[in-house]
Amino acid sequence: MDDLDKDYDNVPATQGRGEQEDAESDDEQQDWRMLTAMGSNRRSLPKRGEKEYEPTGSSSDRNNRDESRQAMYIALNGERRHTSKVHISGIWYPHLRKAKVLVARGPHFKSIGKADSNGVIWLLPEEVIYLTERGSMSLYNAHGDTNISLQGCYAACLGACHGHERYLVYAHLKRLGFIVQRAASFDGYGEEETIQRPTSNRARKLWNFLVQKFASFCTGLRCVFAKKIPSFGPIVCGGVWRSYDAIYRALQIIPFYSHRVSIVTPKSTTVPFRVAYNIWKPRPSFKKSNPGEPDFRVVVVNAQKDQMPTLAQADALFSTLPTALGSTSTSQQRLRDGYKNVIIGVVDCGIISFVKFGDVSFGDERIFEKRAANSTTTKYRPTKKR
Repeated sequence: MDDLDKDYDNVPATQGRGEQEDAESDDEQQDWRMLTAMGSNRRSLPKRGEKEYEPTGSSSDRNNRDESRQAMYIALNGERRHTSKVHISGIWYPHLRKAKVLVARGPHFKSIGKADSNGVIWLLPEEVIYLTERGSMSLYNAHGDTNISLQGCYAACLGACHGHERYLVYAHLKRLGFIVQRAASFDGYGEEETIQRPTSNRARKLWNFLVQKFASFCTGLRCVFAKKIPSFGPIVCGGVWRSYDAIYRALQIIPFYSHRVSIVTPKSTTVPFRVAYNIWKPRPSFKKSNPGEPDFRVVVVNAQKDQMPTLAQADALFSTLPTALGSTSTSQQRLRDGYKNVIIGVVDCGIISFVKFGDVSFGDERIFEKRAANSTTTKYRPTKKR
């Protein structure tokens, strides 16, 4: 080992720096030795600064890394303390898959937990793990005489979360500051919007039926009176064309799907392509009793087991979502977000990635007409001759 150290010490510094530059800056090991010099009386964490040394690949550099690693172990072995004013105690009931909160303290219950008719707050499994993991909650068994450790909390509650992936996404979004709640289709017993959406009355059903029939009738008349498309050559030929809008309309020979005239019936979705969580942006006026429409809807999948959704699976997933007609102001936003959109959280060995899927009606957004209208409204300003 000493010979290897001597040989490594004789390596030029430029070569060691060249090999070091190949590694990513995010993978650099932090120097934890500053924590040992602070002592146990210091309450605030030090500010992150630059490294005290430049890695050269020598034996002294290796000793510095060993000392920093040992300081990290000492810091992690320290006792975590929390103030009793915001500490929570709960009792886990396995048959209910919920935890009963003995005393509700702290700001957490503005967005988590649900109170029953007696005023008792109950926590879902992912909420129990999240609070226990961050040290804000002490969990006890059903008799209330044994404290459940974090490992026991994982073993008891993780199965009720329907997989480790869903909890990872939940905890990640909570740490980012979002308000996360379960969707109605979390357990797979029912579809999200099928339960929350109010039932339509007979008058609205009749109106939708008449609108659909009228749209089909207009489409049939358009096909009857439309000009015959030539079998070869340019599609737009002959006649007098007075605007580009007429030419663009003549080029629309392929039928397209439209949200405005189609009535979508909810279809049964398949696991795991069901909305798991409803997400709201953080705001002070949020109420658990009346949260309103969520800002995002998240589906959680496992990258090692599941593949990207097929067209049938995506169609069934979008059929359970409400159509946001007129919610966005500009056509660019509607083309970007769509009338329906959902976020799929892909968990790959603990690494979380979010992919947004949108259901967009490109044919409904006639951008050429709007551009032509903007061009006609601009006034012609003649240039002055000098």
